[in-house]
Amino acid sequence: MKHIKSLLLVTLLGASFTSCNDFLNLDPLNDIVLENFWTDKSDVESAVLGIYEALAQGDCVKRMVIWGEIRSDNYIEGERTNEDIRQLLHENLIYTNSYCKYLAFYNVINRANTVLHYAPTVAEKDPNYLYDELLAHEAEAITLRCLSYWYLIRTFHDVPYVLEPSIDNEGGKDKFYVPQSSFEEILDTLIKDLEYVKRYAVNKYANEASNSGRITKSSICALLADMYLWRGRADDWDKCIAVCEEVIALKRADYDKIKGKQGQLSDLKLFNGYPLISDSWDEDYLGNAFSEIFGSGNSFESIFELPYTIDVKNPVNGFFINRQFGTNFGELKITNRIGDGFSGSGNEVFEQPLDNRYYHNVLTLSNDATSYAPGKFITSSIDVYISGGSIDLSSQSVRGENSAQCNWMIYRFSEVLLFEAEAYIAKAQIAGDGTADATTYKTKAFNLIDAVNKRAIGYDNEKIAKTSPKTLKVMGITESSTPEQLLELLLKERRREFLLEGKRWYDLVRISRREGNQERLLRAISSRHDGAIFQAIKIKLKNPYYMYFPLAKDELRNSNGTLKQNPAYKDDEKVEQASH
Repeated sequence: MKHIKSLLLVTLLGASFTSCNDFLNLDPLNDIVLENFWTDKSDVESAVLGIYEALAQGDCVKRMVIWGEIRSDNYIEGERTNEDIRQLLHENLIYTNSYCKYLAFYNVINRANTVLHYAPTVAEKDPNYLYDELLAHEAEAITLRCLSYWYLIRTFHDVPYVLEPSIDNEGGKDKFYVPQSSFEEILDTLIKDLEYVKRYAVNKYANEASNSGRITKSSICALLADMYLWRGRADDWDKCIAVCEEVIALKRADYDKIKGKQGQLSDLKLFNGYPLISDSWDEDYLGNAFSEIFGSGNSFESIFELPYTIDVKNPVNGFFINRQFGTNFGELKITNRIGDGFSGSGNEVFEQPLDNRYYHNVLTLSNDATSYAPGKFITSSIDVYISGGSIDLSSQSVRGENSAQCNWMIYRFSEVLLFEAEAYIAKAQIAGDGTADATTYKTKAFNLIDAVNKRAIGYDNEKIAKTSPKTLKVMGITESSTPEQLLELLLKERRREFLLEGKRWYDLVRISRREGNQERLLRAISSRHDGAIFQAIKIKLKNPYYMYFPLAKDELRNSNGTLKQNPAYKDDEKVEQASH
């Protein structure tokens, strides 16, 4: 009976988002059912799990990919690209595009707000519901709400900020005609909330999979580090470093425990003092790190990921591959500038000849050797054979669309290391190159980037020829490089490490905000557009608001004038309206 009741609540919590007729679709929930539901701590636990369920649904995860990648320099059209994605690839953003709809994330937010509304009343009713358990549940709900708003403001800039659940009729529908709050105002609030709940979050769950599949102190620290880098105030660099160091300390403690039990059998190794999964799984092969992180899932390096199974499939798989794998691509291909020219001869991403991440990400199909499929989320394992000091692709175990079960990564430990590196580079820029402080900061930043890079190229594998240009220093980049050179290195390393994970466009926007212009972003995307289209994009991007999406037509129409369109798209909106 309890299970049935839990499913009923999940249904009710999501029911208010099935229609597009009302602003944010926030129709009140059934008071009688809800009052009967919130009786003991198992009800709260069920509702909290319902928040994760909403976040893992296709409409959210697909938008994590599209919003974070589609306008960047990583993708081109596949063989069955739908019209909405095609228009985004060509920078034709208009408010009727389905990917301008953000309702799925407000579903997550509403579920979180509902938990925060009712959980304290359950604590009063159920003596077995301890205060620490209440605080931990509230930390999860607040963090998932913050994560949802984090995707929204990075994509749309200004959005409605709603903290009340849709649970009653008091105030009528006007209660939910919420005007937008600014990016900066919302970001400040999110950081404040996360700083507060971090102390109450769970360090470790009894179930090992929950340590990466649910919110922990480490995932809150990672989210905070990300936000500090975007806000970029004078003290945010040190705050970013501090929360990254918290995660690093926890990972080092885990590493010590694992090595103490498993000894040399453990596949964890220290790279510049940082514990990571070695990509070498024996003398002759690379690919272990990929297989553990993306194949098995819930790895040592995972900070927060959304789990999937054969029964509950990863919804993004269809972007990359279709059921006739081997004869057709999915909706998206990787640009040829990523797929072509491996081993250092012109590849704009994988510049080192032994970078195994090329094989993690790039899949060449037998029927079309000139096009490249995104392999990271359709390949369950990678084995790269080492022979004569170089590497050759030996085999790839391919996961088809009907059996997609790869987890979706939101934060990984390697990203925490690169977050900290970015903060140190910012501090070096402020200190001024040539100063003692800048030298210290650059050294720390380089060691963090170098650790991530070394793991990826099998630095510890004895079969790799010592004469091969395998390290960053051999490639001509050291801790003595300028802060600007190190920032460029960081962005390249982030692109290599997180290719196809919904990060690249957000990286370009974040740096553009910090530098106060869109020149770096324009340089990045110039290779993906022909001359005439690129010139039009340059004109549009003189307005920084064009880095963000327009608000959806339905939301504007149903808000009774409360919502205001992104100023970069007001003229486009008038043209679209005049044509109908």
